[in-house]
Parts: sequence; structure tokens; C-alpha cells
Amino acid sequence: MEVVAFVAVFALIIVVRVWLHFLDVARIKDAARRKGWGDVDVSWAPFAPGFLFEKGERHYLVAYFGEGSNIRRHRYCKTSMLTGVYWREGL
Repeated sequence: MEVVAFVAVFALIIVVRVWLHFLDVARIKDAARRKGWGDVDVSWAPFAPGFLFEKGERHYLVAYFGEGSNIRRHRYCKTSMLTGVYWREGL
């Protein structure tokens, strides 16, 4: 019985983490579109600059085309459910 409970809790944790990832990607894409960026790709970057000592915030690498530009650019950001999206300057 204890093994079944452990597996159920572990599966629930994985489901919640995947759900949070999809919410983060949607939040980041909305923030990027408000900046006028096009063709936005978001990828999880667990070891992004500044990841140490951050609790509850997840880091992502965002690739995009700037407003009126045909040059692909990259930028790191961090996000959480309560704080929104914070963009890191430079790479």
C-alpha cells in the first residue's frame, strides 16, 4: 500500500511540473508578443546564468526575431506563477 501511495505522489509531482512548464511557455510567449517579437521559441534552461540561489523561479532561453528584423536573437528570462516574466539583458 505504501508503494502505491509513493508512486501516486511521484506521478502527481511530475504532472504538476509538466503543467507548470506549459503555463510558463504560454506566459513567456505572451510577454514576447507584447514586446513585438516574432517567431518565438522557448526552451527550458535549468542552468541559465543566475540560477543559483533562486527558489521557485524557472529559467528559460527565448529565441526570437526582433521587431522589423530578420536576425535571430536569444535572451534568457525567469518566471514563476506569482512574479511574471523577468528578462535578462544580454546572453
